Amino acid sequence: MTTNHYTLAPLLAAVQRKGRLALCLALCMFGLGSPANAQKFRIISFDAPNAGPFGTQATGINSFGAVTGNVTDSNNGTHGFVRSPEGKFTNFDVPGADPVVGCTCPSAINDLGVVAGYYIDTNGLGHGFLRSPEGKYTTFDVPGAGGYGTTPIALNLERAVVGYYTDSNYLFHSFVRHPDGTFSAFLAPGQCETNGSQGCYGSEISNINFVGLSVGNYMDNNLVQHGLIRRRDGTFATFEAPGAGTSEGTGCPGCFEGLNQWGAIAGIYTDANSVFHGFLRSPDGKFTTFDAPGAGTGGGQGTGCFSDCPVRLNDWGAITGIYIDGNYVFHGYLRSPDGKIVTVDPAGSTFTFPDGINDFGSITGYYYDANGVAHGFLTIPD
Repeated sequence: MTTNHYTLAPLLAAVQRKGRLALCLALCMFGLGSPANAQKFRIISFDAPNAGPFGTQATGINSFGAVTGNVTDSNNGTHGFVRSPEGKFTNFDVPGADPVVGCTCPSAINDLGVVAGYYIDTNGLGHGFLRSPEGKYTTFDVPGAGGYGTTPIALNLERAVVGYYTDSNYLFHSFVRHPDGTFSAFLAPGQCETNGSQGCYGSEISNINFVGLSVGNYMDNNLVQHGLIRRRDGTFATFEAPGAGTSEGTGCPGCFEGLNQWGAIAGIYTDANSVFHGFLRSPDGKFTTFDAPGAGTGGGQGTGCFSDCPVRLNDWGAITGIYIDGNYVFHGYLRSPDGKIVTVDPAGSTFTFPDGINDFGSITGYYYDANGVAHGFLTIPD
């Protein structure tokens, strides 16, 4: 059965009113149940139009298989794109983005086709944006943003956006942009309050679900990482994964946690030997830890990395992320809800970077070939 934005319009309206559960149930009635446990898949590689030597990076996928990301042209200008489920591309630039040295850099796409991300202007400052499916833009800055500017990471169906920003002293803060355009900007309880030049990367909120629960991580005054939960009412909870080293901690700068609609969280922690491991935290706070087969066991190896390696989690409990083998080669993995883990590497990959998973088990991301060129990829469950 072929589905598209128009035949599912009533379902999308139901999602807006009643949440993600309506979508899951509706899709099951259409015969589109999740193959979340399937570990056989084919991998499609793709390049966005006008890709230059630096190539294509896919950064998000929605439940219908639409993918967003960025593409760098031969003049080193970086542009956003949306790839439809049928494989058609739309490249775009946010008004105000520097087309040569700047970046239109999408971070996520929701099930209504709204894209969130950031763009960089001629002064090198980052600003947030939302792009509607019709190509209309809303741009924004968190009040008080300076330094590197505003960096959105994720959004939900209501168009609430989360991420981080820096102030004029380059101190990292977290933010939630609410659907009405107002902001909640904050420091995590106990976070360090210097900046990156002093080893402090503050806090970041990296995911938000339909009910407004958000998750991230923060660094304390001893430069140790901790998991962070922000509830819809603005109250906080922190958490540590079992086995996390007391000087290493849970999460890392740019290691975005996965969060699903039920409140489960996935991420990484680092043990006292500087080895990385994955975790899944249930909505009631119980932890399952795991390691990808083939992950190295030496310092700087394992399931995860030191910085900037996201973990993604879908509503059925499937997880994707990165593992580093004994030769320090990066691979992708897929962990099914029953705990089985397989490697996800496109043919010719020397470095695989998964960056999204939807509720049908499709993964998107990018990889580098032997020439150092980035290409997007999409897995299709068989």
